[in-house]
Amino acid sequence: MCGLLNRIIERGGTTAFRGPFTEDRMIRDFLEPPLGISCLVADSGDGVTGFQALEWSDPNWIGPNPLPTDWAFISTYVARGAQGQGVGRRLFEATLAAATAAKVVAIDAKIRKENLVGQAFYGSLGFIEYRSDEESVSKRFVLLR
Repeated sequence: MCGLLNRIIERGGTTAFRGPFTEDRMIRDFLEPPLGISCLVADSGDGVTGFQALEWSDPNWIGPNPLPTDWAFISTYVARGAQGQGVGRRLFEATLAAATAAKVVAIDAKIRKENLVGQAFYGSLGFIEYRSDEESVSKRFVLLR
């Protein structure tokens, strides 16, 4: 997972992360975060082809654009050679099941503006844009009304 994400960070332009991930940071930020709901990994047998994490919004967030506490946010990372092969879509099917079981009301995806592939991906899953700023677009997928 670190290798996949670090290659994406090195290329730049599709994630807000700037520094490389260590094993400890990967565990802390994706595998065992305090508000984590799920973290799913796709493996082709040759290694990790993608992963997707879902985490509750932080009720103590004091930054801009706080999310409702019954919302979660999603992060998806797919290896360059695996993009367009359904990895992200299959991960989302399992993530959606986890979100439903956790009674998540809506899922937020915050995507860098220059990440047109990411915007298209989330749009193809049914995420609808609801907010944007100079650097990013936020899309939501509503589960419960």
